[in-house]
Amino acid sequence: MTRLKVALIGLGRMGRVHAEALAKSATVEVVAVADPSPQSREFAKTIFSSAAMFDNYEQALVHDRVEACVIASPTPLHPQMVRDALAHGLHVLCEKPLALDTKIADELAIKATRANLVLQIGHWRRFSPPWATAKRLLDSGIIGTPIMIRLSQWDANSPPASFCDVTVSGGLAIDCGVHEYDLAEWFFGSPVRAVRAWNLTLVEKSLATVGDVDNLCAVLEFDDSRTAFVDLSRNCRYGDDVRTEILGSDGAIYVDLLPTGRTRLATKDGVVEVEGSQVADATAAGIQNQLDTFAREVSVRGSTDFAGGEASARSTQIGHAVNLAARTAERIEV
Repeated sequence: MTRLKVALIGLGRMGRVHAEALAKSATVEVVAVADPSPQSREFAKTIFSSAAMFDNYEQALVHDRVEACVIASPTPLHPQMVRDALAHGLHVLCEKPLALDTKIADELAIKATRANLVLQIGHWRRFSPPWATAKRLLDSGIIGTPIMIRLSQWDANSPPASFCDVTVSGGLAIDCGVHEYDLAEWFFGSPVRAVRAWNLTLVEKSLATVGDVDNLCAVLEFDDSRTAFVDLSRNCRYGDDVRTEILGSDGAIYVDLLPTGRTRLATKDGVVEVEGSQVADATAAGIQNQLDTFAREVSVRGSTDFAGGEASARSTQIGHAVNLAARTAERIEV
């Protein structure tokens, strides 16, 4: 397969993670990079020496070799950048969330479909070996009917308050939580019906000034009494600790990332680590595989299962419901 020619838009925290994955990709070639920071562009030159460098993303979108773009800019910039990319006939892989306004996310998803363009969202965990293995095992029926899922995401330290601002990133419930809500619906294969949520002790006091929290828990209700429990934190201190536990009628599946990414299967025969699930850096592996999926989908439409604009709108909608439930102490239907 010919390598897909892309423009990388944004070289902030996640942009640099994407850059490292793009540099190793056998399916995607970076031919243009855009970021307003001279220091970031200098960094990009060390990785993509032959790529054109721009301080304005619009210049990158019209570069004559660009077929698609990877957008890793701050969340408030996503909608306009995606809109412009689609208008130029480019396929788009955009970091989550596509938009904090779910109506805009749905509109962009429809626009991409009508233009016969791929719009994929960065729910990279679906493509990371530990979670992909868990999904395969679950769908095989090896643990019977799934009953309960527990999803934990504990970051070592909080980003600056300026990033955590709910108007910028959506705050903890959206910026971090959307991964967990997406996984819960992906594993159960059905939508969340309602949520309950609670904000917990505030550790980083500066977050109060931007309307955010650094610890919360939520309960997601599904049909047939199935339930997902989500707990999020930005202050565990010892590392970025992410865990997913799925309880079925005949066993359980565990995903954890520390000290290394892996999937474990628990049945009446005991608990075993699943071969092929181990990975030292689950984020890097997930983003790399996500890029390959993006390139494959552009090449052969409908060939892969990926998270599109509708999935982003859905997980963001659940995040807004979690925020509202935490503020009001009420059960919120989704």
